[in-house]
Amino acid sequence: MPNMDNNTRFSRYHQALQQYIAREGDALVPATHIETLGGEDVNLGAWVGYMRQRKKNDKLAQDRIDALNATRGWTWGPLKPGPATKSLRNDDITKMRQTGLSLSQIADQYNLSRQRVHQIIKRAAAAAS
Repeated sequence: MPNMDNNTRFSRYHQALQQYIAREGDALVPATHIETLGGEDVNLGAWVGYMRQRKKNDKLAQDRIDALNATRGWTWGPLKPGPATKSLRNDDITKMRQTGLSLSQIADQYNLSRQRVHQIIKRAAAAAS
């Protein structure tokens, strides 16, 4: 996506989210999903995760919170039940990787980025040695 100001970028990604919802019927965007909007690829999955993280850390502007709250099907998460603690989640992620699942498959299951899944697995391996 070409350089643009933050308001234009938010509007563009929000438009991509609405396109996704219209097609899929929900706002449960996989973490690695790329949406094509007007012939351009939009890394929608990463953006959705980023918006949720910004809100969780009280760093998302109220007008953006309001826009997302007004979006049909939007939820702030968690999207699906998971382990009760991060420690249990991280153990599950490590086990899933050991069974041969890809970083993308694991990332989608936990609504995390592939990079975050990789970090979790790397930390577990370092702790085990």
